[in-house]
Amino acid sequence: MARRARRKKLTTRTLYRLWAELRFSAMAMRELRGPLLAFALVWALGAVLHWRFGAPVDGAPPSLGMAFFIAFQLLFIEHTGPLPAHPVGVALQYLLPFAGVVVLAEGLIKIGLQVFQKDAQQERWMRVLANSSRGHFILCGLGSVGFRILEELVGMGEQVFVIERNANSDLLPQARALGAEVLIGDARTEDLMRSLNVQGARAVIVATDDDLANMEIAMDVREIRKDIPIVLRLFDQRLAQKVKGSLGISATFSASKMAGPLFAAAALDPHVVGAHRVGDEVLVVMQITVLSGASLAGLTVAEVAARHRLTVLALQNAKGWAAQPGPNATLEAGREAQLLVAGHRTDEVHRLNGAR
Repeated sequence: MARRARRKKLTTRTLYRLWAELRFSAMAMRELRGPLLAFALVWALGAVLHWRFGAPVDGAPPSLGMAFFIAFQLLFIEHTGPLPAHPVGVALQYLLPFAGVVVLAEGLIKIGLQVFQKDAQQERWMRVLANSSRGHFILCGLGSVGFRILEELVGMGEQVFVIERNANSDLLPQARALGAEVLIGDARTEDLMRSLNVQGARAVIVATDDDLANMEIAMDVREIRKDIPIVLRLFDQRLAQKVKGSLGISATFSASKMAGPLFAAAALDPHVVGAHRVGDEVLVVMQITVLSGASLAGLTVAEVAARHRLTVLALQNAKGWAAQPGPNATLEAGREAQLLVAGHRTDEVHRLNGAR
């Protein structure tokens, strides 16, 4: 089911991107209005002059239609007819091909810059892509925390637009390699935030390392769209609690508060890979290798929960990890398992596994 949902998200993203490519190409074509107008004027002028001063065709002056055809050939350096007798007609034979080359070159250069060099017009391309997308995430800040958030979202098949102020960040190439759309700029600039289609986004995550900047960004986003979920990173725990209610933020996280339980639990037991506080209780995720002959070996997920009050989050099998295994899945000896347990019960888990 998870893989099917992820494939569906990737297909949707591909369709959004294709639509954005078409819109961006249409914008590029609009840039050709100048060159096309110049081409039409040169063509019309050349045709009229050739009609008046051009070489005879089958012994008779060229018709207006024939003059337009010959002028078109001259613009593309394809005409091989005789030189006219009149000096103006002779000059046309040399000037029209030159004018054609100049006008066509200008048009091709503009198309190339618009369609093939999106990096040179990054903000414009990102604006088109974002406004062609729906349900995307906007991530502000690509520090160590922001990059980990990006990895998780991309891993779930989500489309992420990143705003990062530091153009020299070492994480930029890695973020782009993951498939994120990265825009260099200050997220506090309202126009920049609007360009990423906040109205169509699923959520905005503000994760820079500046509390005041994060609050300012959150307030700007709330002004743009009143109901969008905002996840805010703040270092100050007290400020995080106050801001959550006053600004209508969906969630506020203090990095130190989140990391504290994990560091403490990991110091007590190296098998702890995650931690979460519920009220006064710290729950930890332990990753163990099920030992042969241990009390846990051979039990089903349902039996582990009923007998030992342990929640099995994931089991390793021949194909890799299976998250949220069914009640009849078995803890096989020699395979790894991830268990959710109260922090004070880590020694008990090891005893059940026969490791201590």
